[in-house]
Amino acid sequence: MERYLKIAKVNLKFNLFPHIIVVIGLCLISPLIMGLKNLDSLNTAKILDMYISLFGMILLVPLFMPEQDKDIRDLIKSKRESIAINYLIRITQAVIFLVIIMLGFLVYLKIGNCTFDFLQYLYGTISTCIFLGGLGILVYSIIDNIAVGYMVPMLYYILCYGSGKKYLGKFYLFSMMQGNILDKKYLLIAGILMISTGIFYRSKK
Repeated sequence: MERYLKIAKVNLKFNLFPHIIVVIGLCLISPLIMGLKNLDSLNTAKILDMYISLFGMILLVPLFMPEQDKDIRDLIKSKRESIAINYLIRITQAVIFLVIIMLGFLVYLKIGNCTFDFLQYLYGTISTCIFLGGLGILVYSIIDNIAVGYMVPMLYYILCYGSGKKYLGKFYLFSMMQGNILDKKYLLIAGILMISTGIFYRSKK
């Protein structure tokens, strides 16, 4: 357990921390670029679906970034723990911080007298984040290029924005702002599968 905590500490300090700062910064400036007070449920969902969901890409996609450095990659391979354990610790950390930040943002909305179902909107937003982050992780694991890992989920986001639900069906990102929470389960399941596949493929590679 002590070794795992050490891995988590190093990852937080050298890999995850800068991305956490970016996400917190985006949360802090959000009241300056959009209204966050006295919103009804659909307008709240619009902010969560179209703005906060992007945090999944920022926090989850850099999962394999430390191994871009060959020296670090060789060092990790020399350790007793498998590379897959390192990935699992990193993704767990990223998801935990994602949930904490989401909770903080939703509490802020509640304080601002926004009307919405707290747990349902937390679930819906996390599901979208996991899907976008999972898509980036899967692409990154195959292409081995973090820029492409960010680009593909961003293109999917733009596709959803332009095409709507007509072509993407259950995997439409913005279903919550249409009053549909149920379809978020498809995004969550697909996101978990893509993360698992990306970690498995990268570990074997």
